[in-house]
Amino acid sequence: MMRAPEVRELGTCRRRKRGTGRGALWVAPSLLVLCAGQTLAADLTDTCCADLEARIAELETMAARPGRRTFEIELSGAVNRAILAWDDGSQRNVYTVTNDNGNSVATIEGETGERASGWTVGFVLDFDVLDAGSSDVDQREHSSTRSFEIGELSVWLKNEWLGQVSIGKTSARGASSGASEQDLSGTEVAGYSGVTDVGGSFLLRRKDIQGARGLLNARWDDVIDSLDEPDGNVVTYSSPEFSGASFSALWGEDDVWNVAAGYHSVLWSAFQVAAAIAVNENLQGEADDLPDHRTVSGSISVLHQPSGLNLTLAGGRRSFIENFEMVDGLFGSPPSSYFVYTKLGWQAPLIDLGTTALFAEYGRFGDVLGARADAGQLRELGCDQAPSCFASASRAQVLGLGVVQSIDDTEAKLYLSYRHFEADFELSGPRGERLSAIPLADLDTILAGMLIEF
Repeated sequence: MMRAPEVRELGTCRRRKRGTGRGALWVAPSLLVLCAGQTLAADLTDTCCADLEARIAELETMAARPGRRTFEIELSGAVNRAILAWDDGSQRNVYTVTNDNGNSVATIEGETGERASGWTVGFVLDFDVLDAGSSDVDQREHSSTRSFEIGELSVWLKNEWLGQVSIGKTSARGASSGASEQDLSGTEVAGYSGVTDVGGSFLLRRKDIQGARGLLNARWDDVIDSLDEPDGNVVTYSSPEFSGASFSALWGEDDVWNVAAGYHSVLWSAFQVAAAIAVNENLQGEADDLPDHRTVSGSISVLHQPSGLNLTLAGGRRSFIENFEMVDGLFGSPPSSYFVYTKLGWQAPLIDLGTTALFAEYGRFGDVLGARADAGQLRELGCDQAPSCFASASRAQVLGLGVVQSIDDTEAKLYLSYRHFEADFELSGPRGERLSAIPLADLDTILAGMLIEF
């Protein structure tokens, strides 16, 4: 909140404190001392004050002279802390975490005023606060390394009619930003299609062995993948919006590309719609821990504004475009990975605090592990002949429900959610013969916390 100008009295001489250029900060005190001396020596009050105001105005003009183009700077961010309770069938505990559904983050954005030609330039500097992230903790580690990570560092050039080009550590900020994450339920902080943001690093557990000996060297995010779009040090283009539709493209790294289209609008004055679809290729090979692959993903979310009912659907498929050694002497490509996700929600002002949003969700994820399993993981999963066998199929499903309570006149939300994780897989030998696999224990999580945005 901007404060009213403060008036201080020095003898009979008055001045106003101003947020001016640096020159005013050291010249003004000198002028005040001179003014005070003049006041005590003679009745020169009016002359002193007039001279002081004239000098300060002159300094302001110098600081803002034409040719010095300044940026409008905006600081924003969020603090998102939660309590995570978990039970893997043998162990249970409660941690205090940062909810990675909506990170604790600080963002600095700068933008110039629009020139007569219609061009503006700007930058984005985004810091993620890493402290016991809900996607990082596991049965053995309740706290991750406390540090800052640059989530985005980019510069951009924008024209109202031609669109925006960004260069730096970023992702496509237009239609392709979250092609599989369009969600109008108002409950994303408690649960969305990126389900491994809560509990993804927890270790899989053998159902038939209790205690620490039953923990495997594979994690839940090894069998669950929402097929996110690529990001990194890239160049992105985002088109202007035309009747709710937009387009974007991304290229960079070595080599990654992505093209996407999105649509956001209100239909028939009642249905709010958000949809996006993206296609990308990642040719980084081993640098990405996966063979070269191509991914198609998308989502659509519809909110019926009068009733508050909403439905969200998301899905994707990743196919591999190169062969690699799956078992000793046998080359091939793993089966395509896929996922489907759906959420049913309802929003209503049930209490005086603000809007209450309820949801139930279901996600299914297939054939994710086969592309990532190494020999050590395969042995733990029951493949005694590793590396002469491979994970020919894996399946995981997630069921959840939750509530998010908004607090009116603030950017704060309270939330509570529950999730149940299940997984199983199939092993095959070098000739395709079916091998028995060990049973996996389920995982249950409860997340409760508060998000405050600023």
